[in-house]
Amino acid sequence: MAPRGTQASQARRGGPSQSQRRRGADSEDEEDYGAMDYDDDEDGEGIMAGASQARVGSQSQADGANRRRAGGTGGLSTEVRCLALVPRRSLAETMRQFFQDIKRRANDLVRMALFEEPRRQTIRRTDIIKKILPENSRGFNAVFDVAQRTLRHTFGMELVELMTRSDRDAIGEEKKETGKKKGQASGTFILRSTLNPELIKLANNKNDKLYEEEVNSLRALGLIGEEQEDQDYERPGGAILAWKPVEPLALTGILQLVLSLILANGRVLPEPQLKRQLKSFHLYFNTKLPSPAFSSRDEQTLFDHLSDMIKQNYLDRVRVPMPGGAPTGGSRRKSRKAADEEEEGLYEWRWGSRAHAEIGEQNVAEFICDFMRKSWLDEQLKLLGEDEEDEERAAAGRRGKNVARNPRRRAEKEAELEDKADKYGERLLKDVTRVAGSELTRV
Repeated sequence: MAPRGTQASQARRGGPSQSQRRRGADSEDEEDYGAMDYDDDEDGEGIMAGASQARVGSQSQADGANRRRAGGTGGLSTEVRCLALVPRRSLAETMRQFFQDIKRRANDLVRMALFEEPRRQTIRRTDIIKKILPENSRGFNAVFDVAQRTLRHTFGMELVELMTRSDRDAIGEEKKETGKKKGQASGTFILRSTLNPELIKLANNKNDKLYEEEVNSLRALGLIGEEQEDQDYERPGGAILAWKPVEPLALTGILQLVLSLILANGRVLPEPQLKRQLKSFHLYFNTKLPSPAFSSRDEQTLFDHLSDMIKQNYLDRVRVPMPGGAPTGGSRRKSRKAADEEEEGLYEWRWGSRAHAEIGEQNVAEFICDFMRKSWLDEQLKLLGEDEEDEERAAAGRRGKNVARNPRRRAEKEAELEDKADKYGERLLKDVTRVAGSELTRV
């Protein structure tokens, strides 16, 4: 070991000082930091842009710390001073682990959302924090954003937050106070498709080639035979989207019907009126229906199905107060039928939060108008055909021979009826919007 005098003489002859050695070590660390590769994190490209910003920030913080050690003044916190003293290689490794942890937790959130979707279960923010972020709830937004990107780009779905009850009740009501604060967040999420409706429509069309390939595959596996192709459940659909094995379409149609009746009645439908309107479709609360997927019941009634729709937030059954206050008991005991009718009058049916987020009032209104337009057009075309047959018989009776139809005249009348049907649908859409009381909500 050299004496102190020798070390001092080496310093005077131009040897590297302690500050120079520190700057040299910092430059070596900077080269190692720049050479590090983050390509293994494909989903972290947006986050790594923040990493470079953090690197620049840490550089400026380290320079500030060096200036303070040289005698400068500053008001940086203790955390920033400690960050400035962390070697850059260690800081880069810490950031890498941080981003990998975000990606892992985001994948857990994607898996959780996909698992709950087939049962139409909602996902609460508190459950996400409890199961995925138990030690750091402040990282919710970062994890949620990465999970949303994965859901949209890979699965064609996204997480959306549901309305609160107060927000649903406020739809259609005129806001008397200006600058009214927006309702609080519900903290409840569901999965919603982001696919284009036209793409979904094409995916539901039957393809003969795909149908033949499905039949051959099932035959090769021994799952169906020649006599089993006509069975409704096991018969291949020949479309990209297969609905029958998942849930009977009749249940979806009934839900659309009830939502349409509620919207056409001004967004609120008393239960007695709902029963009367369903009766015109030969539907009663005790009508037997097929059980949906993930159900423990072998069979269910219409009311059971509507109750499930309430649990899944498609519908809402609200108890309302009786006019004039609570009924008072009389000396005579009411009949069971009268008691049931009085109990029915205490409930109103409304849209649920999932229906607003997943279906939308505008889509249901267009469904109503399209259905009514097609029904009106089919009836008019049928009447047109009957009139032409009557004219042909009358002309044949006068002339004593058959008269050939004029296809050009037929095409002109059909085009005229098409134009009238379109105008009828437009008027009907305006009527539905007017009855609703305000602009219809969209998805």
